[in-house]
Amino acid sequence: MAAAKINTKYLLDLVSRSFALTIPLLDKNKKNKVEVQYLLARIIDTIEDSSHTAQDKETLITGFINILKSENTDNLENFKKVVIDHTINENDKILIENIEVVLKAFFAFKQEIKNMSVSYLREMGYGMVYYQDHTISTFEDLDDYCYYVAGTVGVYLTELVKMLDNLELDREKAKSLGRFLQKVNIIKDAKIDYKEKRVFWPLTLFDNENPAPYFEDGAYMDKSMEILSKMIESAMHEFKNSIEYIMTIEKKSLGYRHFCLLTTLMGYETIKLMKNNYNIFMGETIKIPRKTTLEIAAKVKADFYTNKKLEDLLEKAFAKEAEEKPKEEE
Repeated sequence: MAAAKINTKYLLDLVSRSFALTIPLLDKNKKNKVEVQYLLARIIDTIEDSSHTAQDKETLITGFINILKSENTDNLENFKKVVIDHTINENDKILIENIEVVLKAFFAFKQEIKNMSVSYLREMGYGMVYYQDHTISTFEDLDDYCYYVAGTVGVYLTELVKMLDNLELDREKAKSLGRFLQKVNIIKDAKIDYKEKRVFWPLTLFDNENPAPYFEDGAYMDKSMEILSKMIESAMHEFKNSIEYIMTIEKKSLGYRHFCLLTTLMGYETIKLMKNNYNIFMGETIKIPRKTTLEIAAKVKADFYTNKKLEDLLEKAFAKEAEEKPKEEE
């Protein structure tokens, strides 16, 4: 594709199918800002996922944040080369190759938007660097990690809505929205991550803090299913807060409500596919059928999901959770 035709939308379509579907639903005053913020976060994520050493990742992430702050691109060609040399995903390489397109769009934003954007990206980058050499041992660690990599996005979006639409939303529930989506991915990609020697499930879930038999030994199936239900329970706690957050989004930010709804409901559909599903440990792809996605998207756009419908959805979801939960001894 000719370089002249590469814009932020092209890059978004390339690196994220789900956000390429949801970002167009946003109100006009937010669309481009969220698109660019996603791509900037994706660049940091690409560095985190690269084959660089933990020390080099820290240097590169810090260097990238400094480029955003200073708007000085003198060293950009060198930065691109160093990052691309260790980038695993081919589409991410194209994103890094065309980083100027993203930076140009970002530098054109108002200063207050840029300042806010950088502060959350810096926090995200700090968390990613911290967890390069810190283990996720407990559910508290998992919540902390998910806050850095995705909860920060929820708070950024909440601040953006406050700034552009003068609408005050609950920051704590915004963190849950980000954490929910991240936990869905962490459950879904467990085997891929395990193969890459990365474990994001709390290590205390596994006997002797050793995940290997859960992914390699069929005799561990019952134990695997037990810890899967604990991971899903953790994600469902965030789901409840996410829906409650969405219910407070007023009509003046209707596009934002649609955006949050579609991402969250797609996450919930994925959770439903993962419940009691041993394929998580086998590494088989868990994917919502395209038909389901299109049906949810059509309902979201038609404002089918009123607050009453969302209350009913929560009630049904948690009634089912209670039914499926093994009865504990009194």
